[in-house]
Amino acid sequence: MQTVAQTLILLGASVRAAAFSATRARFRPYSIDLFADRDLAALGPATRIARYPADFLPAIEAAPSTPWIYTGGLENHPRLVDRLARLRPLLGNCGDALRKVRDPIQLMNTAREAGCQYPPTVFDSTTARQMEDKNRAPAAQWLVKPLRSSAGVGIRFASADDVTRLPHGCYLQRQIEGSSQSAVFVAAGGQANLIGATRQLVGLDFGLSRPFLYAGSVGPIALSKEDRARMHSLGNLFAERFRLVGLFNIDFVRNEAGLWPLEVNPRYSASIEVLERACKWSFIKLHIDACMFDRLPDAPATEIDLCAGKAVVYASKNCVVPGTLDELLNEWNANGQWPGVADLPRVGDRLRRGQPVVTVFAEGDSAARVEAQLRRRVETIQRLIAHS
Repeated sequence: MQTVAQTLILLGASVRAAAFSATRARFRPYSIDLFADRDLAALGPATRIARYPADFLPAIEAAPSTPWIYTGGLENHPRLVDRLARLRPLLGNCGDALRKVRDPIQLMNTAREAGCQYPPTVFDSTTARQMEDKNRAPAAQWLVKPLRSSAGVGIRFASADDVTRLPHGCYLQRQIEGSSQSAVFVAAGGQANLIGATRQLVGLDFGLSRPFLYAGSVGPIALSKEDRARMHSLGNLFAERFRLVGLFNIDFVRNEAGLWPLEVNPRYSASIEVLERACKWSFIKLHIDACMFDRLPDAPATEIDLCAGKAVVYASKNCVVPGTLDELLNEWNANGQWPGVADLPRVGDRLRRGQPVVTVFAEGDSAARVEAQLRRRVETIQRLIAHS
């Protein structure tokens, strides 16, 4: 007798990756996001919201009475998360945990306790000017970072004016040179397992006008025994101190001085899809087991040879999605479950400059080959929309 798949509600700015993961875990996704792209709609009901995040409340009220999971962006709205959790059962971290784990001061203290570095960070212009005078360093070495940010949106190099007058809702942090990376954990019962790490691709890597915008991931990457132990200790501290549950990731920079944690994303994050593709697991299943049954996986999920990657293609101008996109779909998505291109807009949709167009994927036996293939695919999509 065939069982009926349990419905799982997914909310976020973009939930396609989580919806694919839920489908592989034999759940039926009910999706609510800003795009409701056609490959997402093919998996199950997909609601497109116009006002982010205000429209999530009426949308979840109209959804089935089943559990829900959030993806990127909602960690910046802890009060809304708690309101939504009163309407449908939440599988994830509540508002109180979000407020604490997203606080840069809490992150700094926890990072140092785990033996990691932390960049100089200030929350007022006076302190910033004093540090500038002391270090005699140019203002461009500071970054302006919003207290509420996701996917690198709003992060930029600071100007002299920013150091003089700090923008509201922002803080200043020294830029740390090194490799941008992200470690993925799953937490339950006050403990966390490190299940893999990726290298982050940002706007600088693709010549985008927004230098720190998230543009993709490649992985899994190897961590030294010392770095792995330190990152595992950091993940455990976060899980214990802030009672995190389910999937979360820590974005960090790695250089000769050590590991520099920069941000915690306490939910299904964009880099997780790359690890899922490399190891052929559904990490949504890990998330649900942790949240519902207080259960952690027995072993790391990414001790494998395959490397995978993804890159978000952003529109370089205002454009219309051309019909030739479907020709690429027939070529790149021939293998079924693991597509070569996803987050598919509809032919004829109008896209604004800077808006995500699609996400492209690649696999190979090395990070260099994967990144090279990603760049070729990004260039192919850019040429295609340039003539639209």
